[in-house]
Amino acid sequence: MDDLPLAAAVRSAGGAIVAANSAAATSVAGGTPDGRGVGDSWRGVDIPGGRFVWRPSPEDTGAAARFTAAVSHEIRTPLNGILGMAALLEETPLEPSQRAYVEAIRRSGARLLDLLNNVLDFSRLEAGAMPLEESVFAPADLIQDVAELLAPRAHAAGVDLASIVDPRLTARMSGDVGRLRQILFNLTGNAVKFSDRGAVLIEARVGAGDRGVSFVVRDTGVGIPADARERIFEAFGQTSAADSRRDGGAGLGLAICARLTAAMKGEIRFESAPGEGAMFEVDLPLHPASAPLPESSLKPSPAAIETRLSGARIALFLPAASALACAASLTAHGATVLCGPGADHSATLTIMDAALPPLRIGAAARRGPVLVVLRPEDRARIPAFRDIGCVGYLIRPLRAQSIAERAALALTGVRDIDAEREAGSEGRGRRVLVADDNAVNALLAKSALAAAGFRVDTAGTGAEALEAASDGGYDLIVMDIRMPVMDGLEATRRIRALGGAAGTTPIIALTADIDPELEARAREAGVDAMASKPIDPPGLRALAAAWTGGGVAAEAAKRSRVSSR
Repeated sequence: MDDLPLAAAVRSAGGAIVAANSAAATSVAGGTPDGRGVGDSWRGVDIPGGRFVWRPSPEDTGAAARFTAAVSHEIRTPLNGILGMAALLEETPLEPSQRAYVEAIRRSGARLLDLLNNVLDFSRLEAGAMPLEESVFAPADLIQDVAELLAPRAHAAGVDLASIVDPRLTARMSGDVGRLRQILFNLTGNAVKFSDRGAVLIEARVGAGDRGVSFVVRDTGVGIPADARERIFEAFGQTSAADSRRDGGAGLGLAICARLTAAMKGEIRFESAPGEGAMFEVDLPLHPASAPLPESSLKPSPAAIETRLSGARIALFLPAASALACAASLTAHGATVLCGPGADHSATLTIMDAALPPLRIGAAARRGPVLVVLRPEDRARIPAFRDIGCVGYLIRPLRAQSIAERAALALTGVRDIDAEREAGSEGRGRRVLVADDNAVNALLAKSALAAAGFRVDTAGTGAEALEAASDGGYDLIVMDIRMPVMDGLEATRRIRALGGAAGTTPIIALTADIDPELEARAREAGVDAMASKPIDPPGLRALAAAWTGGGVAAEAAKRSRVSSR
């Protein structure tokens, strides 16, 4: 074995060292790892009567990680186009059989994308490319972002997805928000994947012993069998062969979560029973942050909201997760929440799921104000709900602030709180520049935004985007990060240096890379918001409307850039 260039050893079936070369002699004195876990620097393969293990060189590991990253990006680019176009196609009139075919394309592509992302994350972890970067973040914003990223997948599966925050939890914390998002994305994605129906709830609450923070993901899915619990966090493991066939993944998601949690000195645990769902909890020793957030959707409620909601009786007819999120927001503002048959008969406001029969919603609307809760893809139904008497709507996954604000508006007695916001008119009169070197992705973004009334121009390189932005007149720029001639980050820096109105134009960066380090560099370059590929048409339209509608986040970002000069 001394001829081998790497440290290597042979273990017996019982774990004893049977043979080792000189390069491995010092390492195996206390026993070698078996090359199975994410944390091992060793690799291994089963052989008759035992296991052969070896330790790759750092150079080999790093090269493998770079190769995996490059290949996965090249595969994801056309895959993102396929998924995005399938999403656009779903918004057109289709025969039932055609809709089934498109759904099969979307579902298969989403599984492949998950697999690619997990392989890339795993290769980075194996290469040791996992620096932690602390920044100030809002737990409420974090879990809402994860819910919104996964909402299209959950809604397509018929799963209700929502988030909720413990009111005792500090509003600002310090930690690696990118790695936290990876953990929650994997846990929530698994919860949605293994829930054929029911609900998934993401919760942020005060940690054990009233210290730090705990993130909890609960689902009503298939659960985890008892004999799979010991291997649940192992790499390349599945809870069962049936789950492997159902999932189509490599069994890396939970292993990645465990490794990232350990790197942040936290703990991850779970509770589950077959057929009764699962609960995963990540407990982290994070500290409150004294520095202010650069931007945040956490805004104190106006006194008018508190006044209108205090003492109000609000009936909820919603799926479980959305009902919990709604109740948490309303009770925090002093309202009383009513549930159960006939609750709307004594309510001052009723909030109802759009999936309920229109006759039932209309009957409630004749008794008092009704807000209807829609999926983003159901916006076209808004006029129909207005016709049966609904005074307004909410979009899932629900935001705590939006729940309180719109409930308070509905209680003012107005007949239509959305009179100035007709469906499909979010972007009317607004100009958007889409910069993407991939023609399919550019067409996808342009088509999605044009459907909402935006006027869209396109650019194929960062240099073209800079030239177009210099001429001014755009309300928003959607910028791909990876482009030839000049990449999106350099183009963003130069646009910010222009000054004037052009230099403060909101910029949304598009990327297929699930990389917290890239997100941090994008923020430093002047990007206002990140959107992941594949492009979700309703999500992109909602994000564009938020940044071009004169909202708090957009105005605060502009003021911040002006004052920093």
